[in-house]
Amino acid sequence: MPHQWELALEQNSNLSVVRGSIKAVAEAVRRGADLHLYMTTDTYEETLYFQQTYSGKGIAFAGLMSHHHSFIHEGTVPDQPYVGLFKYDTSGTYSHIKWTIGDTWYDASATYPYGVYRWFVYDRWKVVYENDADGNPITGDIKDLMEYIRNGETIKVGVRHLFGLADGFTGGPEHISFLTTMQPLIENGQVMSNCDLGLVGPPQWPFNWKPGVHVAVMRPSTSGIIECYLSQPGTLPFSRVTPRRAMQWLVADTG
Repeated sequence: MPHQWELALEQNSNLSVVRGSIKAVAEAVRRGADLHLYMTTDTYEETLYFQQTYSGKGIAFAGLMSHHHSFIHEGTVPDQPYVGLFKYDTSGTYSHIKWTIGDTWYDASATYPYGVYRWFVYDRWKVVYENDADGNPITGDIKDLMEYIRNGETIKVGVRHLFGLADGFTGGPEHISFLTTMQPLIENGQVMSNCDLGLVGPPQWPFNWKPGVHVAVMRPSTSGIIECYLSQPGTLPFSRVTPRRAMQWLVADTG
């Protein structure tokens, strides 16, 4: 397991593979690896840091940015900031919704010919505990997970069948979505953790935001329960739901 960022895939402007492979990235994301994407244009270069990843069957993967903000809107400086909701995969088409003050939104999705796409992975995570939707253990010992938390380790959670959460749907393609967490908590014999803002898309692959992405404020628990507030951009307020899902709990393995 490499303890550094590694270039796992490079695509050129027509999306042909120059180095690495799509399979290599997909396999790393399925293990919970962190994901970055470097891209070039005629005027600038950028690297995207994804707070959330999606791993489906085979070579299906995507990086999600759940709270990106920009200082330019349609070529001008906006009066107020907005939140950008992004999805990138290897198709060359990205999904982008701009959610602005006043609960308005814009669909800014596009197919853009970047000059180069370089997918970097940091394959540093190990599963220390896994529970089913009813909170029953599948692998690992919850006591080990608790000890990692007590020792200040970084925790990531992978939620199975996250997409479809807004409709209570557990069908569609098998997938797991990994989210960064900020506040692991041990209480009543369970582990839970507040996540960064999450994105919940339609239960399909390939997917985009047009069928209705939801922004999620969530706290998954090893009990299988997710305390969750959901809202589509432009449809505030949030609605509270408490679905059950199977989960993986990962700890950063820095060697």
